[in-house]
Amino acid sequence: MIEGQPLEGIFLNQKRDSLFQQAERELRHEVSIYRLKDRFEGLPNNLGNITMLDASNIPGCHYGVRNVFVPIIHHLEEVGFSVKDKYVDINPDTTILVEPSTGNSWVAFSDAAEMLGYEHIVVMPEGLPESRYRHPNGRPVKILRTPKEEYAEGMPKQLQSLIMQNRRRIALGQKIYITPNHPISSADITVKAMADLGRQLAAKLQGKAFTFVGSMGNGASICSIGEYLKENTDDARVIATESFNYGGGYDWYANTHRKPSYKKLYGIDPGNPILMKQFDAFGTNAPIGIELPLQKRAIEGGLLDDYSLFTTQATFDVYKSIPGLSQEQINNASSLPNRNKLPQSLYEAYGNSTLANIEVASQYTNEEREIVAIAYDSRKAYS
Repeated sequence: MIEGQPLEGIFLNQKRDSLFQQAERELRHEVSIYRLKDRFEGLPNNLGNITMLDASNIPGCHYGVRNVFVPIIHHLEEVGFSVKDKYVDINPDTTILVEPSTGNSWVAFSDAAEMLGYEHIVVMPEGLPESRYRHPNGRPVKILRTPKEEYAEGMPKQLQSLIMQNRRRIALGQKIYITPNHPISSADITVKAMADLGRQLAAKLQGKAFTFVGSMGNGASICSIGEYLKENTDDARVIATESFNYGGGYDWYANTHRKPSYKKLYGIDPGNPILMKQFDAFGTNAPIGIELPLQKRAIEGGLLDDYSLFTTQATFDVYKSIPGLSQEQINNASSLPNRNKLPQSLYEAYGNSTLANIEVASQYTNEEREIVAIAYDSRKAYS
């Protein structure tokens, strides 16, 4: 017994710890690992030989076997939250959890928050397929939508507008807003929780040299799987992908690796609103105007061996209509991996961000390596 701690408090702590342990046990899932040629007939070798790390059936897919929000929320409750000279215990009575998402990672967030008793909100851009706004089991979730073409600026503003209310809400005795997945402290928790994905992959394909292809997004899968492979296998390489419509993470990578900027290559700024209206590969992008810890860790920490933008024919056609582009810039955009080139059978099975990873991975299959692409989503997520 801790000196001075009432028995009631000890009981409540034990009950809370028991709930976290239950959440850890129940919010676990399995991935599938297979070659594309074992699932699809008639694929050329550059596609058929790609190994898929398929997490598309996992709620909040790229958060993997374990739901990382359970240990992240547990850590938040342990350390609490301070605004200036005010300290707040984090628990369901004091806190509303908020998480941004363009993919379906919000499902993992919502599952953890719901099971742990938290009121919670998800911030998403408008214009996504309606299935993206629905929880797989039909459970209602509060979602705030921001215009898709303003998403590069809109999502950070949405978060900031809520969090900036905290001092006033503390003074009024109201619940405060906390976003659990952005503090630096969450990064190591996420990487540790998601290392299971890299461990399963290395065990399945023993003795192989890997090139791993995954979406940049918030950096979770790239860091977690990529770091595990680089630390535990020989000569692993890590390739991040991001939509050409967006480009924020690419520019960050280019600035830190002495490569030509997005604007120099393509004649427009990242997050161009004209291209953002065509954006349809959800969960792939590094937000512009906000640095998330795992993005910084991947881009500035030397983890990435390359950073590949991808496009579609519709996006390229819109891009060509933007005034002031040079022929060289148009040629640069036309040479980007284009998921529209993939066979129909893959289109019918996978979602857009997964197709992008497959198309990028196909550029590397002439190497004497195991080429692995992560499957984040299936086609049903776009219905």
